Amino acid sequence: MKKLLFLFLLVVLSACSTFKVAEIDPKTGYFPSETKADIIKHDKYDLDPMKSLVLVTAGAFVEGQVKNMKYFDEIINLGELQSIIVREGLQDKVPSIADKIGVNKAYTNYKPFLWFRYNVRKSEREAYVQFILTDPKDMKDIFIAEKRFDPVWGNDQSTWYPLCNAFIDYVRENSKIYRMP
Repeated sequence: MKKLLFLFLLVVLSACSTFKVAEIDPKTGYFPSETKADIIKHDKYDLDPMKSLVLVTAGAFVEGQVKNMKYFDEIINLGELQSIIVREGLQDKVPSIADKIGVNKAYTNYKPFLWFRYNVRKSEREAYVQFILTDPKDMKDIFIAEKRFDPVWGNDQSTWYPLCNAFIDYVRENSKIYRMP
């Protein structure tokens, strides 16, 4: 009976991560959260010339969060980029975008864009969710933020929104034209 109760609690508590795409609070300029992400890399980079297109390969939830920032002109996912490559007749020049070389070829042969993705970094005892912004021209990561992932208590407000807020700060610091939505 104790095992059944434990299993039930584990399922209920792990369901706390709703992946609800949130609006930025106009009073704070951030997504709702009381914690912050750790900044691993924060290179100075002029984002404005690259704001016309961002490739988001971190899922629909993160894509929605980036859209709600209202900075990038066009936000596409991997499937949309693949369709563009076919529509533009670039299959010979960009045979695959399943790896970094393919993303670089898409950048070179289609048009310049930034690449926003997530990664899970594991240490011996813990896992960390990372948001990474990369310039596909040279595959240089220009921004990395991370948050320790707690599979029991981790949810939008303690894990995902702080990462999004760190990205908002990065855009504000590296754009002359970004204004709070």
